[in-house]
Amino acid sequence: MTEETLFTKRLIIVGAGGLARMIYSWLPDFSGYQEAWEPAGFLSDRLDDLQGYDYELPILGTIGDYQPEPNDQLVMAIAEPRSKLSIGESLERRGAKFTSLIHPTAIIGKNVKFGRGCVICPRAVLTCDIRMGSFVLVNLAVTIGHDVRIGDGCTINAHADVTGFTELGIGVFLGSHAVVTPSVKAKDYTKIGAGSVAIRTVPPGISIFGVPGKRIN
Repeated sequence: MTEETLFTKRLIIVGAGGLARMIYSWLPDFSGYQEAWEPAGFLSDRLDDLQGYDYELPILGTIGDYQPEPNDQLVMAIAEPRSKLSIGESLERRGAKFTSLIHPTAIIGKNVKFGRGCVICPRAVLTCDIRMGSFVLVNLAVTIGHDVRIGDGCTINAHADVTGFTELGIGVFLGSHAVVTPSVKAKDYTKIGAGSVAIRTVPPGISIFGVPGKRIN
C-alpha cells in the first residue's frame, strides 16, 4: 500500500437521485478532489437509480447493507428531511463519517458555523452570524441572512431566501423560491411550498403555500 493510498479518502455519495447526480457533477470543483479524496460511487436502496444515465461511477450497494471502511467519507445527497436524518443516524451508528461540501462559488461570511454532513451548493450566499446544524442542504443560489438559526436536516431549495433573525427548526423543507421573512420561525418539520412566503410562525409539521403562505392539507 502506497503513502498516497493511505491518505486518500474514498468519497461515497449517499443517494443516487437527482440531487446526488448534481453533487457528483460538481465534485471536481471542490478542494481535495483526486488529492485528499477520490469519488468512489453511490449508495442507494434503489439499485436502478442510475439506469439510463451516463455516469462513470457505480451504485456500490444499498444503504442498508453498507458497512463503513476506515478510509470512507460520506456525503449526504438526500433531500427529504426525515429520510436523510434517519439514514444519517443509521449510518453513523455503524461508524460512518460524514463530510461537508461547500462549493467554491458560495459566499460564506463571518461567524458562519456548520454541523457535519452539510452541502452548500454553487452561488449560495450565507451572510454572517449563522448557526447551522447537521445534514443541511443549501441548494443553488440560496440567500441566508444574518443571525439565522437552522436546525438539523433542513433542506433549502434553489433560490430560496431566508432573511435575518429567522429560525428554522429540525427538518424544515423550503421549496424553490420560498421566502421566510425577518424574525419568522418555522418549527420542526414544517414545509414552505415553492414560491411561498412565510410571514408568521409556522407550527410544527404544518405545510403552507401561497403569498402569504396559508396552511394546506
